[in-house]
Amino acid sequence: MNIYVQSRGDAPDYDYCWQPEVPYILKKSRIHELIQSESPSVILARFDGNLLLLVTSLESSERKDFQGRTIRNSVAWVGEDTEENETKLRAIASCALRDELRENLRAEIDHAVTLGGDYGFQVNFDMLTHLAIEEVINVYDFPANLDKKLGKNSKQQRDELAYELEQHQLPSDNAPLLVVTGIKSESTLIQAGVWRGLSNLVQAGGWKDPYKKSYSSEKTIANSNQKNQKNNNLVLLILLLVGIAIAILLLLLIAETNLQSQPELKPTSQYISYCYK
Repeated sequence: MNIYVQSRGDAPDYDYCWQPEVPYILKKSRIHELIQSESPSVILARFDGNLLLLVTSLESSERKDFQGRTIRNSVAWVGEDTEENETKLRAIASCALRDELRENLRAEIDHAVTLGGDYGFQVNFDMLTHLAIEEVINVYDFPANLDKKLGKNSKQQRDELAYELEQHQLPSDNAPLLVVTGIKSESTLIQAGVWRGLSNLVQAGGWKDPYKKSYSSEKTIANSNQKNQKNNNLVLLILLLVGIAIAILLLLLIAETNLQSQPELKPTSQYISYCYK
């Protein structure tokens, strides 16, 4: 399991950066587009045979930047898609979702990140490899509920989601499976095929009805069919009008031909005069 940490130093030259490097899976999957960077967020994802857990915006207890703002830490765990790694990441994600355990997780990570080094902060990765918080979570392996659902980012929904992570395996989809964040629209989460999504912008008292994975494509197909139907109707109308115009022209031509084929009649006065003679 590889671990990456994003933080910063207290001087102006030490801006936020990742150590030891930017996780390749974040660059390849563009997962950052699904979260509000300023909001504490949790993402569980599966991409190309790897599992990712990203926990962002965990506040430091004491470290401040040069403007006196609290420095925030983000951590990404990336490992092969194995049962062992999935169990580990489900446990950490559950801790990150439960308010009463998130503080302990935040403190452990904060203790592992200190000021100093070439980038303004340094990380004790050994401490992050063996988090004590994992030991308080019991993870089981009941089959995953494959229905995809969205809800409002509230404590109740986060607790329910944490419990589901503790009880059930993750779906096998190669996609962002879980996204919990601040301000992100329902359409963004649906388009990404998120299995469980919580956002402040989801308008729901609890979990919304499951949506289909093909929701966006079905909507696109429906819109395309409606557009095609309208185009077909327009073509039929044009053909009908052209047919009517051609029929009228034919009738006019036939009438003109009939008139030209009839014998010429002499005036009545001339006919009477001829008979008199």
